[in-house]
Amino acid sequence: MSRAGDALDRRLAALPANPLLSGLDTRLRAFESALGAFAWPQARMVTGSGDAAGKIAGVTRDADQATPLVKIASGGFEASAQTSLAAGSYSFDLSLGPDTQTLNVDVASADTWGDVLGKVGDAVNQSPLAARADVVYQNAAFQQAPSMPGTGAVLALSVNPLRQDQDLRVSDRSGDLLAQLRLRAANRAVGPAQEAFYSVSGQATALPTFFSSTPTDPRAATTLATGRHDLGIATGIGPQASTYISKAFTPSDATTLAAGTYTFSSAYDGETRSHSVIVGSGWSWGDVLQAVGAELNGQPVWVKSASPTLSASSTAYSQPGVTASVGYWPIPSTTTPGAATDGSSLTVTGAAGKDFALADGAGGLLSSLGLTAKLTGTPVSFNVAPGDTWEDVYRSASVAIGGSQRSLGAATAGTMIPSTVTPGKDLHHQGAFLALTQLNQRIGERVSLTDGRTGVLDSLGVLSRERPGRDGMITVNGREMVSENDAFSLDQGRVLLGLESVYAEDVPLAVTSGMEATEKGWSGITDAWNSLSRYLRANEDQFAAGLGQRLEAPLASRAGDLRWMGVTTAGRTGQLWTNSRTFWSSFLADTDRARAALWAPATGLVPAWKAAASSVRAAGLESWLSGGADRESGLSFEASRPALTSEFQLEQKHRLMKLLG
Repeated sequence: MSRAGDALDRRLAALPANPLLSGLDTRLRAFESALGAFAWPQARMVTGSGDAAGKIAGVTRDADQATPLVKIASGGFEASAQTSLAAGSYSFDLSLGPDTQTLNVDVASADTWGDVLGKVGDAVNQSPLAARADVVYQNAAFQQAPSMPGTGAVLALSVNPLRQDQDLRVSDRSGDLLAQLRLRAANRAVGPAQEAFYSVSGQATALPTFFSSTPTDPRAATTLATGRHDLGIATGIGPQASTYISKAFTPSDATTLAAGTYTFSSAYDGETRSHSVIVGSGWSWGDVLQAVGAELNGQPVWVKSASPTLSASSTAYSQPGVTASVGYWPIPSTTTPGAATDGSSLTVTGAAGKDFALADGAGGLLSSLGLTAKLTGTPVSFNVAPGDTWEDVYRSASVAIGGSQRSLGAATAGTMIPSTVTPGKDLHHQGAFLALTQLNQRIGERVSLTDGRTGVLDSLGVLSRERPGRDGMITVNGREMVSENDAFSLDQGRVLLGLESVYAEDVPLAVTSGMEATEKGWSGITDAWNSLSRYLRANEDQFAAGLGQRLEAPLASRAGDLRWMGVTTAGRTGQLWTNSRTFWSSFLADTDRARAALWAPATGLVPAWKAAASSVRAAGLESWLSGGADRESGLSFEASRPALTSEFQLEQKHRLMKLLG
């Protein structure tokens, strides 16, 4: 059976079997829908059919509160034409709210205008600020936005409408790159939102990248090795640094390496350098770490503090883009819980933007030090101490991850896991896992993880339990729009749409005059109420008197204010009638009184009617049948009992049948 058929069956099954109750349910539902669609008038309002509920929502903003998507736009350029900019390095400041980043762009002599626009856009998108750059194309002025007068390729800088900081600014710092590109701030919106019709479909809701570990008993002892564990966090599409981190050593402990010459190589940006370190007799691990670091930095270093020896580098120059440093790292005590001894480790980093790798040579020096795993992005390290539980591990990892960067949040989350204490029985107990969630997601920005030498992510099960992130996407009047948080800005920020779920069909939304939308909403309430009222009066002997009284009570208690607004009840029929001229003249004469009569929370007619309808449903529709109504058919006993035939009538019928033969 099709999904549509299944849905129809469910709807039919949900309807009351009693025809009388079915009619009540239909009319009450229409009344509730009309009440829910009513809104107090604004200068402009976003309205839609019932099909939009749970799928797409919209609001309007006054011009002074508008959040236009495009903040800054360049002039228009022919993308394939060679640029007239002088070759060289340019820098400019990008500011969003209180934060400023200085960005650099290199222009080559053979670059086209398209190349230059793309380089500036890449620099913006790779910055840590929540700004977005796109190169768009338009055949006519203002085709893409009112702030884009140029034709051809245009660089547009934007900020998502829900970001707290909306004040995006740029300025040249070195050179006149931005001036040559004719970057200008977008004009502010003037007046209310334009009355317009939008046909919207929702292709995808935004999701942040999410990782989770395999659930465990948080009180159970961890199976991770005691000591230091490392991982890398890479965010976005821009260049990432590469890092190797050694094991942690007690610097004064004697090395287990045999005296002799050890070799290895480093490759960065296509250049490979060979290195050699001569380990002397009596060296400590601290000496070895210092010597390897000095070799990578192209510097000599003194080792063996007891009898100082100068360890010379095999090269007189450092490798551009490669740095090495020895730093402090605590080593958990194996004898005293919670204590640690002073340790050291070596960190080797290749700057972002170029490939970097270390490779072992004779003697296996890098392997002995633990410089074997390349971490991409921000390196993160934490310790596991003897006796730690899984809960301890998750806490240590969360603190380390949260303290090292702002793109990935970490926390311990609870769950239920199967019990292993009673095999064969479906029992569960409280478990926990490490939850890693991307923060401050930007369009196209994803988070990836790399494991360190101990394989801690693999041991936790994190790498196999990833939910990739994605951008939100809708189509508005045939034009695709993308968002990092399902908020979309239209009409220079005066209309905001929010995607609530994915759906395939086009859903119509309209920006209309607030008065017009309110008048339409009140008309819908009136029609729905009149239909419900007629039904209740036509079947008043079938329903308990309290049903009509409960629904009519909000009207009766506000009769004076409603008459003032031109809303009256027509005689014995109970039908509502509205004098439109009086309705609006009263509204304009005393808006506060009109709002109190119709819209004030709890006391206004519409909220009170909502509460009354909700209470009718909460009691159960069957409870409102009168005592004499048949619960199955909906008919009273008198209406449903069979007609009785007298003895005389039976005798007449018998004689007639004999006569007819």
